[in-house]
Amino acid sequence: MAFLFAFLLAAAFGQTLPQLPLPPGKVVLVPQPHHDDHTTDYGMGGLIARFVDEGYDVYYVRASNDEKDGVALPAENDNINHRESVAAAKVLGMKEVISLNWRNDYTASIPLNELRAQLIFLIRKLRPDIVVGHNPWEHYQKNPDHRNVGRAMAEAYWMAGLANVHPEHFKLDVQPHQAAYLIGKARLDWGLGHTPNGAFSFNEAQQRRKEIAYQTHRNVYAHPASARALKATLAKQNLTVPEFANLDDQAIAVQMEEWFMNWQSRKIGKQAGAKYAEDYYFMDEFDHLPGLKDYLQRNIQKQ
Repeated sequence: MAFLFAFLLAAAFGQTLPQLPLPPGKVVLVPQPHHDDHTTDYGMGGLIARFVDEGYDVYYVRASNDEKDGVALPAENDNINHRESVAAAKVLGMKEVISLNWRNDYTASIPLNELRAQLIFLIRKLRPDIVVGHNPWEHYQKNPDHRNVGRAMAEAYWMAGLANVHPEHFKLDVQPHQAAYLIGKARLDWGLGHTPNGAFSFNEAQQRRKEIAYQTHRNVYAHPASARALKATLAKQNLTVPEFANLDDQAIAVQMEEWFMNWQSRKIGKQAGAKYAEDYYFMDEFDHLPGLKDYLQRNIQKQ
């Protein structure tokens, strides 16, 4: 109840994005489509680092094989991206990367029930208190993997606690489990439709780990070619960046990605009255009871 009071108090405070307290629990499950979705510009690296630092066990689920992410052949991309995902997860402090290996960008044609069943099993096995992933109700999402994994995640979050759903799982020594909290993330630069209802802040050290985790995905980010392209554009306008003076192209590319992560977190932080933050759509244990939630919001008193 103390968490609910803090959440409702933050929501009523009138900030553009109220800062939300971390929901209580011990285990966080992060089902995402791709190897890098925990650290992209709309991603969750700061919140994950904060969860880890405050004692939660965080598990990352990589649903696709990422065969198309990168310039190598599909099988090589898969191997490289998996290695980099594991390395980035270690930077953030996550316990494990679990790869489901559905084919990259082909999840529109896979049986949704099969992906959902895998996520239901993982929820029952790992027993998370909190599930964090793409908001399945996000509009204008171009990426089919994001849409489909987000939908499967939300359905699994609801169905994993139902004893009549996939009872064959129980032969593998798991039991129904209902996570209490769902935290959804979406991009806002592809169109309107997603409205975050709060933000989670994090500190300087956690922000730094987010930056490092992001540029650890060298198969898709921090390419020296991007540094060369930026320098050429600046040169046409007789502009220079002093911080680039003694850096090679690879180091400049890394610096660019880390600055971008820092800017993104500071932009959301400004909206939430914090130095660094990420915006989310947060659902708590009372969301399925809107009448009760409305009553509590109007009448709750701190004990």
